Amino acid sequence: MDEPKSIIRTTENGWLKKLADAYKTRMPFVLQDDTNLGVDPREDSLLRMGLKARLTRREWSAVLVSVGIAGVGAWLIVMAVLDPEPYTKVAAAIVSGAVLLGTGGLVSIRVLTNIKPPNIRVSKTGVFEVYWTD
Repeated sequence: MDEPKSIIRTTENGWLKKLADAYKTRMPFVLQDDTNLGVDPREDSLLRMGLKARLTRREWSAVLVSVGIAGVGAWLIVMAVLDPEPYTKVAAAIVSGAVLLGTGGLVSIRVLTNIKPPNIRVSKTGVFEVYWTD
């Protein structure tokens, strides 16, 4: 808890991506809702915070890329199935794609929808101090 904390402000470009990265790495941070979006890490998942912020497609893409590589895995599986190469190459590509989809995809879905930090302090001004304990 004594680690230096990064400050994430909702007025910054890419704030949700930074927040997703902090959740994924369990890095302590301070969240300042200076645009009054009404985000609350005690109650909201990252997905809900992004919906409240009405993020653009480009911003959502940055968040999804930052938390997982599921798209690469899905693309690899589709390309392997469509490719007329020998079966050994296709099988290797399908297995690799499934691993990427399973690990990257599951992590990104979990980070976006389920993870809520265990320790959150809220100041009187509405600034959230978020940290994890091991």
